Amino acid sequence: MKRKMSVIRRAATAAAVAALLTGGTMATAPSASASVSQGSVYGAGDVWDDWRDEGPLDSNSHDYSRAVALWQLVLRVEGLYSGAIDCDFGPATTAATRAFQTRYSLEVDGSAGPQTMGLAGQKGLVDMGNNVVRWDYTNEKYVNFKRVNGVYYAYFNGAWRSASYTSASGC
Repeated sequence: MKRKMSVIRRAATAAAVAALLTGGTMATAPSASASVSQGSVYGAGDVWDDWRDEGPLDSNSHDYSRAVALWQLVLRVEGLYSGAIDCDFGPATTAATRAFQTRYSLEVDGSAGPQTMGLAGQKGLVDMGNNVVRWDYTNEKYVNFKRVNGVYYAYFNGAWRSASYTSASGC
């Protein structure tokens, strides 16, 4: 995995240098709203880079949605959230998000936006094959998600549900 990341970084650096030398411009990463416009937590390509354009999820944005349930599952595995997986970005989820941000030396704002979700994705997502993506805190603490046609699904309340930004159905 490290070798693959090194190759990707070298290729990206070479492309940037070539663009600068020829007076061209570099394409930038997708905007933070790219995944929200997809309607669900979404990824393509390598799973370790899937969540850098997600969110925001907080008490003001997508505060009651199945995307929040996915985030609550991550926080539960981290040992930071013990409440119900209820799709509600309430005070307990905000406090757990702040604790996550503190743990990983991020800006502590209580919002699971691109910085926070991006770190979570790079830190913990592992492709297990057969559409299964594991978010792994330790080898003993993890949660499995599905990624089907790019859309993430979380298992809660007895069913696999897409991590929708706009629906809380099934919560």
